[in-house]
Amino acid sequence: MFKFSPDFATDLIQQHRDELLGFLVHRVNCPETAADILQDAFFRLTQFESENRINNPRAFLYKVAGNLAIDHLRKTKREQERYADEEELFDHADATPGVERQLYSQQQLAHLKQAISELPPRCREVFILHKFKHYSYSQIMRKLGIAENTVLKHIVKALEHCRRRMLELENANDHQA
Repeated sequence: MFKFSPDFATDLIQQHRDELLGFLVHRVNCPETAADILQDAFFRLTQFESENRINNPRAFLYKVAGNLAIDHLRKTKREQERYADEEELFDHADATPGVERQLYSQQQLAHLKQAISELPPRCREVFILHKFKHYSYSQIMRKLGIAENTVLKHIVKALEHCRRRMLELENANDHQA
């Protein structure tokens, strides 16, 4: 079974970072979105498993990043179309979520807060700065005095932990109900 290690994925992205960001900015017309897509590409690389070895990791990285850019553009287009459709409905429908939906959202938020609180302090700090305060990697690097590789590793670790814990907490709630 072939799998990219986090260290190899980090090195691969660092080696091609500038040209890859240029490629992505050209596709999505937004440097911040391109940086986010690059982060997602790192995560995808570390989650990738195959029976066959990847002979050209650079080409594979570009394929992953290109596909993520296409996904982003499709999602943006769908959201724009949905937004246009929803504007017509605002005149007719009450947009207030029902009590059950509000309760479910509050439970999910409580689960997320618990998962985040379980992270190691530095990992939690990096995650909060990036996901909730919208700091870029370079801003986090300067603020905390850490390398970009470290920022990436903390974010990946936090995302994996939160995803796993959210599933565990939701499953525990389902069994109690």
